[in-house]
Amino acid sequence: MSTKSSPPVAPSHSATAAIRRLAERGYEATTAEDLADAVGMSRSTFFRRFGSKDDVVFSDHDHALAQLEVFLGATALPPGEALVQGTADVLRLLTRDPEAARLRFELMRVTPALRDRELVITHRYERVYARFLREVTGPETPGWVAPALAASLVAVHNATLRDWLRGTVTDAPGTVTRDLRRVAGLYDPWLDPSGSDARRRVVVAVYDAAGSPDAILDAVAAQLNGG
Repeated sequence: MSTKSSPPVAPSHSATAAIRRLAERGYEATTAEDLADAVGMSRSTFFRRFGSKDDVVFSDHDHALAQLEVFLGATALPPGEALVQGTADVLRLLTRDPEAARLRFELMRVTPALRDRELVITHRYERVYARFLREVTGPETPGWVAPALAASLVAVHNATLRDWLRGTVTDAPGTVTRDLRRVAGLYDPWLDPSGSDARRRVVVAVYDAAGSPDAILDAVAAQLNGG
């Protein structure tokens, strides 16, 4: 991992306590006063720190998004690897407190309003990725590349997070790094066009100098097609 400048990540203890209270009492039944009491703050301090019940649940995502933007804006890594490592860092942040991550997942599962907010968060990640991709790819890059790869990065991240929450994946950052490198590799023609050219297959054709042009072209085509 390259050295990078990141915004400070706030301690998660207060957010975890608030999320635990929401899980115990239910999202709708829990008041701001309940949450302030759970984290040991006054109501006004709670609102200054977190804003709302939704903001408590998604506070780690706010920090992760800020961290991702700083990283992508400062990194000297090749674009594909920058996307992979930046996304893996997001997953590290979201899984650093397993209790909070699992409580958040359960709350979203049973609370429609939070699932709606999750969609908004997802689009925010996609916008960060797409903006970076438009900055680092050439003008000949098709318009669909940035949104398609951005959506793929989020999808692979979210799938890995769910597998980790279910216990089918133990090393979430390692797993997402491996899988994201495969995904990014599909976009090498635009992320790393020079490297893509170097990896193109070279076909050496041996032919009879007396052969006709059509016969020579047919022989080359047969080699390209594996014939």
